[in-house]
Parts: sequence; C-alpha cells; structure tokens
Amino acid sequence: MAGGNASRMGGILKGFLKDGNGQPIIFRLIHEMRQSGIKDIIIVANDPRPYLDMDMEIIPDLRKGIGPIAGIEASLMHFTGQCDGVLFVPCDVPNITAKELETLKDAFIGSEAGVVLAETEEFFWHPLCAVVHNDIASQISSAIDHGQRKVQRLWKQLGAVTVKFDDEVAFTNINSFSDINRL
Repeated sequence: MAGGNASRMGGILKGFLKDGNGQPIIFRLIHEMRQSGIKDIIIVANDPRPYLDMDMEIIPDLRKGIGPIAGIEASLMHFTGQCDGVLFVPCDVPNITAKELETLKDAFIGSEAGVVLAETEEFFWHPLCAVVHNDIASQISSAIDHGQRKVQRLWKQLGAVTVKFDDEVAFTNINSFSDINRL
C-alpha cells in the first residue's frame, strides 16, 4: 500500500525513503514479500505515476481521497477470483520481515476470520498489516458507501482476529523525519 499523500513528510513518498542499507523501503518490502512466498505482488496507490518505473503491476484506488480503505477495496476487487486473501503491507514499515509476513499468512490460512491483522503490545492493532479474505470485498465497498473511512473500526465490525507479535520494531512506521532519524 503506497497511496498516502506524504503530507507529514513534505510530499516525499515514504516508500522511496532509504532504509539503513540505502535501499528504498518499498524495494525492501517487495523482497520480504517474495521471501515469504508471495508471488503476486502489486502496488496499490492513489497516484500510480511515481511507481511506473518499478516494473510492477500498479492498481489505482477506485475511489479518490478516502484513505487506505480505498486501496484495500481496489486490491480485493483486483484479486477476486484469483486467490482467497490479500496480504496488505503499508510502504512505511521498513522493519517488517518475511517472518512476520509468513506468520500473518499462516494465521489467515488457519482461521475462519475474514481479516487477520498484526497486534503488538505497545501500539496494539496494526490495521494495515493484515490479510483480508476476498469474500468480504463487497462488505468493504458497502461500508465505504455508508461513509466508513477508518480501517481499524471496520476490522472490528467485521470480527477481525489478531496475531500477537512481540517485536514492536518490526511494525514501526515512518510518519515524520524524526521517525527516520530514530530508526
């Protein structure tokens, strides 16, 4: 998920910020997804233009200006009929690894829940680090039609199951330049 406006970062797209090895975060995330066994990877963005040179499939939001929930809807619609669920990872979590992604994927496979998401002690829910069943795409579209914009609230309404992770650092996200310096 790479659709944010980067307003807190002065317009700099967070996925293109460099990690500790000088690699753009989005490239590292794609690598970790592949390491976890995920083959069909797309970038979902409200504006696909910055990602056109990445040789990746890019899906634009179906509805503009409503936040991450639009990217979730677009992704689920894109993958309907192709797979059971979609793993979502925001482009501003530079420390997540294949280990966490595999854990989420395995929890989804072993669950009847429509949504499985990461939870840590300090931050609690990480609603954009989740696996979502394609069968609930229409429920998400309906929720958007009725004004729902908060992903975490929607996941609660849909009875999401959480997977507890001890490593807070894996789910640290970047929202400011001070976050970059801290990392």
